[in-house]
Amino acid sequence: MTYKRGDVVKINLGDVSEVKGHEQAMVRPCLIIKYLEHHNLAVIIPFSTNQNYNLSYCSVEIEIRQGNGLSSISYALCHQIRTVSAERIMQKKGELNQLEIEKITSVLLDFLDTE
Repeated sequence: MTYKRGDVVKINLGDVSEVKGHEQAMVRPCLIIKYLEHHNLAVIIPFSTNQNYNLSYCSVEIEIRQGNGLSSISYALCHQIRTVSAERIMQKKGELNQLEIEKITSVLLDFLDTE
């Protein structure tokens, strides 16, 4: 299967015993940022339903409304960007709208700025 930017997919990020610190684990929805078909890899951002952040202060977590593959209000954890094997993808759940994708892209560009 092929994926595109903005797809919301269910991914197995591994068992809790395998992660360190604040890394995300378990089966959870994630956002496809880029799909590298020739390498069978996906660059993803995990979602969380746990609001542990002051969203007005901390700008790397973006609230995304329920729907489009998300069963409840979720938070795109832009600081948790990672590349995973496409074999971890269990199914496509939906896709974000263009405004949500642009909001996340803006945060990613700012987060990855090296200045």
